[in-house]
Amino acid sequence: MTIATPEQSFATSTAAKPGPKPAPDTSRGRKSGAPELIVMLSLSAAAIGYAWTRRLEGDLTAETGWGYALGIVGALAMLTLLLYPLRKRIVKLRVIGNVRSWFRIHMILGIVGPTLIILHANFALGSLNSSVALFAMLVVAISGLIGRLFYARIHRGLYGRRASVREYLDDMETLKHEFDTDMPDPAWLLQTLRDYESCRLAPTQALWTSLGRALSGPASRFRLRREVMRRYARTVEQAGGPRRDRSQLVRRHLDSYLHAVARAQSFALYERLFALWHLFHLPLFVILVIAAIVHVVGVHLY
Repeated sequence: MTIATPEQSFATSTAAKPGPKPAPDTSRGRKSGAPELIVMLSLSAAAIGYAWTRRLEGDLTAETGWGYALGIVGALAMLTLLLYPLRKRIVKLRVIGNVRSWFRIHMILGIVGPTLIILHANFALGSLNSSVALFAMLVVAISGLIGRLFYARIHRGLYGRRASVREYLDDMETLKHEFDTDMPDPAWLLQTLRDYESCRLAPTQALWTSLGRALSGPASRFRLRREVMRRYARTVEQAGGPRRDRSQLVRRHLDSYLHAVARAQSFALYERLFALWHLFHLPLFVILVIAAIVHVVGVHLY
């Protein structure tokens, strides 16, 4: 199912009147590949830190021995990164594995490759072509980490399926129905939530507008939460006062609802940022490949 923006999905959702549904599954998307990446980044940082302390000892040299071997392995690791985008676009390559597995390999090699290249260079720039290749690799590696952030924001888990705005909007509708049983008079609250949705999820094509909404989201949620709980307290008092724990239940439903709105609101922003990131990441990688080839040829010819 292809969804252009969460605002368009919201327009469709408000036209329908779904009946009561089970409480939303808040556990979705909790499993991710983040711990795996944290481990890889930690090991990479440890290896680089240890190598830095011995950079003047002469243990590694780019021209011979282990230093040369690390350069070859690192270059092959970076070259293998190409298999992920090729696997996504070429149907005949499906025999080499699924896209999800190759994405995992892509993320891991995106850490291992630069680490090996840094060790190969022994923290020295060297010639002009080697310096260009090193800086290009560092830029691509940093770009990959930024892309990972955007990717995780529009997927259920780092290695999971692509998140659907429809799911977040369904969560919102479900949570609104929860207020029917937890509120003495939910009519005013449901109207307040509809007004909030209309404001926060209004269609827009401007990136800066989406960014502004995302940045102002915490403040808007705080104001709405304060207003709702104050009005709820007055409603409870007028209705004779239900059990004390009902207030906590309403607050929990409200927080879950506001979280679903925030996810639906931010989805379009991160999707746009991810698309813009793609426009820069691929050309940067092409520059890296060209610089690496020039470096390897220059080293072996001269």
